[in-house]
Parts: sequence; structure tokens; C-alpha cells
Amino acid sequence: MNYWILGTIVLSVLSPISYTKSMLKGKSKPHRVTRLIVWLASVAGLLGVLDSSNTAGKIFALIFFIRATYLMIMAAIYGVGGLKKLDLYCLFFGVLALIAYYTTKSGLLTISLGILADLIGYIPTFVKTYHKPKSEDPLFFSIEALASLFAVFAIWEWIPDILFPIYFLLSAMTVVGLIYRKRLARIIFRFKTSLEPKK
Repeated sequence: MNYWILGTIVLSVLSPISYTKSMLKGKSKPHRVTRLIVWLASVAGLLGVLDSSNTAGKIFALIFFIRATYLMIMAAIYGVGGLKKLDLYCLFFGVLALIAYYTTKSGLLTISLGILADLIGYIPTFVKTYHKPKSEDPLFFSIEALASLFAVFAIWEWIPDILFPIYFLLSAMTVVGLIYRKRLARIIFRFKTSLEPKK
């Protein structure tokens, strides 16, 4: 086992601990539907890499599934949100990803549909975090992004297995960006102002 895989495993264990503490304190309130869709996507991702020869890709998919299962249970208890029309569409794509695996046996198609389902499923979380940035834990998503980056380095070949960690890296960083968007806007404004010639 290389160090990148080990790093992914360690960080993937640490990130839910941070999120759990934040939920128990009443700070983080994950969106229930997002966590359900993420779980469906994790099932699709796991099924999509079963026949792969890349060990790192399989390990990442298994970790993702275990973590998604735990966070879905926690979200059901401490989360917010319900079933709206958009949520039902997300569920549809998640189920479609699973059906695609059994009917086509195409790893790439299954993973692609899993990512699409996850992305659509994350829309409620993106919207919630935009309006209520304190409702999500930045440490959790930062660790998630780092774990995903390590997984990318562990796989490090252009095969379908690498798509999920790349996607998770981008989605986690998006949530972090939404949490700190006002602070980032201030920093950018100050930077631009400092570049302007003094009168």
C-alpha cells in the first residue's frame, strides 16, 4: 500500500469525526436528500469499479461507500431538508446509475451517472450553504478535498476510477468556497485595491 492510499484512508476516517462533532453541537446541518443521493452515488461508484484492476480506485470507492452510509444515517437524525421535485429527480438519476451497471456492465457509464446524480444531489447543499454558510463544517469539507486529492495521486492514471476522486475534490472545494465566499470577496477586493495606482 502506497502513502497516497494510506493518506486517503486516514483523512477519510478523520473527516466524519469533525463533521459528527459539528452536528452534535448543532452547528452543521447536512441536507438529508443530498446525503441520500451521495449514498446512492457511492453504491454506483463501488459497483462501477468492482471489475477494475486498480486497487487504489477500489479502496477509494469502498471508503466512500462506508462514509456515505454513516453520514446518511447522521443526516437523517441531525439534518434538514425534505423531498421536493428536484430531490425526486436526483433520486431518479441515482437509481438510473445502479440500473446502468446491471444492464450495460459499463464502468464508465455507471460512474458518470453516479457523478451526475451526486452533482444534482449536492444542489440543495450548495443553495443552503450559500444562504447559511455556518450550517456546514469547513474543516470536514477541507479534509474531504485533501483526501480526494490523495486518491487522485494514488490512482494516477487516466481510467474511469479517477473520475470520482476528481469530482469529490471539486465539489468539496466548492462548498468550502461557498462557506468563505464573503471573506474571499473581501480579500480579492483588498488585493485589487492594492494594485490600483495611488493618487
